[in-house]
Amino acid sequence: MAENISNIQNWINTTPHMKNIRQDEPFLRMFLRGCNYKLEATKDKLDMYFTVRTLLPVWFDNWDPAQASLEAIFSAGIYLPLRGYDKKGRYVSLLRIKQVNPGTMAVDDIYKCFIMLFAMLLEGNIQAQTKGQVLILDEEGFTTSHAFMMTPSTLKKLMVVFQEAYPMDNEDLIQMSLLYFLNMPSIMKKFFSLFMSFMSDKYKQMVRTPSSAGYDDLIAELGEDVLPADYGGKNYSTAQLTQFWAEEVTKQSDWLAKQAMIKTDESLRIGKSKIQSQLSCSIM
Repeated sequence: MAENISNIQNWINTTPHMKNIRQDEPFLRMFLRGCNYKLEATKDKLDMYFTVRTLLPVWFDNWDPAQASLEAIFSAGIYLPLRGYDKKGRYVSLLRIKQVNPGTMAVDDIYKCFIMLFAMLLEGNIQAQTKGQVLILDEEGFTTSHAFMMTPSTLKKLMVVFQEAYPMDNEDLIQMSLLYFLNMPSIMKKFFSLFMSFMSDKYKQMVRTPSSAGYDDLIAELGEDVLPADYGGKNYSTAQLTQFWAEEVTKQSDWLAKQAMIKTDESLRIGKSKIQSQLSCSIM
């Protein structure tokens, strides 16, 4: 492991467009682990991770939680990492579509806030990096107005970023992790099919839907201790979690601002980025 870390650090320092990226050992270990400890795959993943930060400024620039548009999203509690871990040791997050106001919130701002919080929860969270994660997507309240926000180009962009640029290629990690769709209305089903069409086959095994209404299946899968009180669990309520994370992003504003500055310098790249062509139709 130490030899691989040293190799990666040397590669970063001798690759012109990568010299501004992070080189701290815990961060590089996360990528090695997520790439099945394959050295060249880890380098490719690091390149793509920091390249999307340059190519998608609408999601990765100006990470300032004090901006009115972002503050409103954080205060709505759309995306809520839960406290603690589930009964299998996995880190759990909750996304609530009903908290999205299509009339006042821009979809790119929503994804920016999601990515900001996701960066915070991953930082130093060894258990989430090794035991897997669960994302509960509560589709209650999904309307045609929400549907208009989910354009094919936006969904493709989301899939490219998280499938190609994040260190989630470890087979064990994929098997342990879940995307749990809850309360899916009939209007959502066509968008669910579109979402699945953009997803790589290896990640489709993560997708789960309950066999019945209510929270019984969810509780059976995750346990009561990690779930919010208003989801049949014994953890903090969604109102308490919303307040906690709205305050936490403010506390972490300096760190977030720093992360938004760490990206590739594409003017120094030799050749073309591997991920640029995948994103081109979404960015244009």
